[in-house]
Amino acid sequence: MNEKDEENNNSGYERTLTNAHIQLIALGGTIGTGLFLGVGNSIRRAGPSVLLIYVIVGIFLFLLMRALGELIVSDLSKHTYIDFIKKYLGKDIGLISGYLYWISWVTLGMAEMTALGIYFQYWFPRLPTWLPGLITVAVLLIINLLSARFFGNLEFSFAIIKIVTIIAFVILVFYLLLTGSKTSLGPVTFANLNSHGGLFAKGRIGFFSGFQMVIFSFVGVELVGLTAAEAQNPAKTIKKAINEVPMRIILFYVLAIVAILVVIPWNKVATNSSPFVQTLAATGIQNAGSLINFVVISAAVSATNSFLYSAGRLLFSVTYQGKGKWNHTFGQLHRKLPQNALILSAVLMELAPLVIILIGNNAFNFISSTSTSMFLIIWCLMLLTHIAYRKQTKEQELTDFKMPWFPYLDFATLAFFIIMIILLLFLPENRIAMIAALLIFIILFSLVKIRHQE
Repeated sequence: MNEKDEENNNSGYERTLTNAHIQLIALGGTIGTGLFLGVGNSIRRAGPSVLLIYVIVGIFLFLLMRALGELIVSDLSKHTYIDFIKKYLGKDIGLISGYLYWISWVTLGMAEMTALGIYFQYWFPRLPTWLPGLITVAVLLIINLLSARFFGNLEFSFAIIKIVTIIAFVILVFYLLLTGSKTSLGPVTFANLNSHGGLFAKGRIGFFSGFQMVIFSFVGVELVGLTAAEAQNPAKTIKKAINEVPMRIILFYVLAIVAILVVIPWNKVATNSSPFVQTLAATGIQNAGSLINFVVISAAVSATNSFLYSAGRLLFSVTYQGKGKWNHTFGQLHRKLPQNALILSAVLMELAPLVIILIGNNAFNFISSTSTSMFLIIWCLMLLTHIAYRKQTKEQELTDFKMPWFPYLDFATLAFFIIMIILLLFLPENRIAMIAALLIFIILFSLVKIRHQE
């Protein structure tokens, strides 16, 4: 790929995101409600073995990102991963994948909205759970309509808050550990990791049931690829961001969960509030619970911001240069931003209150499970796209950012995701969500085929 190709930006987007923006957006994509709220659900389902689950899932997500990174660097003029799917798997599969991916990001935004309501009830127990998210999405839509750089600056700030907080959280807990301190829940000790049944306290079924929420925690890790069209030096910054994923996994997930578990026995971890808030509240430090709750809220707002950004650009990408009123409406840029696509995505996210009203307290778990299910399907298609790219591209035309040990690691990662899909179909608490995701895919496939017959 020559310099001219690298500088080409056929999308029409303005390259305003700097190296710092990309790095912080990459971090922001991996630190959200899945970690701050969903980890409680994972711990209660799997026990201390949740640590092993995070390592396993993290490894395969890193391999996915290496495959996607090679695709991105191979053609920086592409808007999103969906453009690569269209090129290497066909326009129909690309169109189906694009809409499924868009729905996935919208669903993620709905999950964050639901979580925001739960967080705010820490301070306002009688506040309707749907209200904070509703207001947040409306404000974030306005911000996203201003400029990509404004979005980048906001994510930069949010990411710094999250990173500093988690580092400080881990340092504080390990200080309490080294000093032999006690909390309202008992001594701070590594013994908690092996107490109450050991590492696999919930058995084999518990271990496997923990995968769904852990996978949900990592959803958004591929967000960095969607910023390529607006990055000032995409080839360099994207490579760096992807290669740093393992460190983020170790620091922000594994160490953070260890910090929680040495303070709180796994069978006492809350599922209806953030374990981070519960952990600091147990230390007795004045206002610590409120402080971390503020950070958790900022993380949810940050994640919602990222998901709205992604959803808008995906809908634009799917409808870009398409025929008909629908494509013409959402496949255009206004002031170099996909305004109409952003507005529709925000409006659909605002439907989250209906799910909360219909399902109640289980709304977050259902929405997160549905989103996880759709992303598993998308990730399988992305890996198939990378395999097709490597088979159709001559060795001398490949980039210097190759997927290691191709095709073995591609097939190993693909097999893992397929096993996860089968697993969710077998688990009662995830079965309906997984079936719903497969039905959405089938419906989209049918609609595309019907369109061709008309």
